[in-house]
Amino acid sequence: METLAEQYRSMSKRNTALKKYNTLLSTWLIVAGMLLLLLMGYLFYIEYQSPLFGRFPQLEKEYETVQAGTTQLQEELDSMQRVNSMLIELSPYYTGVFFEVQIGAFESFDLEKYREGLAKLNIDSNGQIEQYTLGKFRDLETAISFQRDIRRMGIKDAFIVAKIDGKRVTVKEAEVERLKMAN
Repeated sequence: METLAEQYRSMSKRNTALKKYNTLLSTWLIVAGMLLLLLMGYLFYIEYQSPLFGRFPQLEKEYETVQAGTTQLQEELDSMQRVNSMLIELSPYYTGVFFEVQIGAFESFDLEKYREGLAKLNIDSNGQIEQYTLGKFRDLETAISFQRDIRRMGIKDAFIVAKIDGKRVTVKEAEVERLKMAN
């Protein structure tokens, strides 16, 4: 059986060991807390500022260069699409799906002698009837918008005509074909 003095010494040694362990844990907890606080501060800082070290500044410069190039390419693409749209509209040939706005169909009214001066007016013959259309659009939304403008100009019975490879089809058929081609 242990004496009271031996129990006291044993308890004192365990108490000293626990105090050391507690001090060590407290120190590590403070260090970990400071590191976490430092990391959170840095993350907050780089959210609004360029990072201080690493490849981030170099990557940021490269990103800005790529963005500038992308913007320039997008402007060139937009310009080419506008030119392409003009060329398509002026072309007498049809390939693919197009939408036009018919402004009239007349049996005894012939504008053929003016065809050269009417570059944007399309004339389709259907037997004795001459059908007059304006525009040549690849998408239905633009054709609808143009039709509204033509009607506001006073041609109240203007309507949309759809063509696939130059052949008249229903608007629904043309939209189905256009969606197939897009996929």
